[in-house]
Amino acid sequence: MKSRIGLMLLFLMFLLVLGACQNGGNAQESTEQEQEEKNYLYESETVKVTETSGWSKHDSPSNDGEENILFQNDNVKAILTLVSDEKSLDEIKNELKSSFGNTEAIEENEKYLSLKSNRKESVRTDIYLDSGDEQTGILIFMTPFEEYEKNQAVIEEFKKNVQFY
Repeated sequence: MKSRIGLMLLFLMFLLVLGACQNGGNAQESTEQEQEEKNYLYESETVKVTETSGWSKHDSPSNDGEENILFQNDNVKAILTLVSDEKSLDEIKNELKSSFGNTEAIEENEKYLSLKSNRKESVRTDIYLDSGDEQTGILIFMTPFEEYEKNQAVIEEFKKNVQFY
């Protein structure tokens, strides 16, 4: 009688272990499927932008042969571009500063630059740099200066969904 109860307990434990192993495998398969099913606003070998609520992609051809990808969410615009790593981050930031014309720096560190345009309708420009092995990713956000605080959460959410490779 005791051996039968022992065998039944052993059999139940075996079934529990089998069930746990099977669930662990399903969880891994589920995670892989979720990654494959992610929808991207933009996808290339070097960068992926996961779909983000309210954002849409617009085509924007560049004159210098480098691709600029334009995204928009209401009055917030984002420009994504990749440049060769031949230039240092400081050189890239200096070129960007001069390309935006009459601006004043709000904040700057190694991989970030924030500018305010000196126009009648001021625009705040936030520039994030991501240096890789062969290319530097540049993510630029532009929003009316007065509406920056209101749009900051939208910008942060989009920024989290950009992955450089």
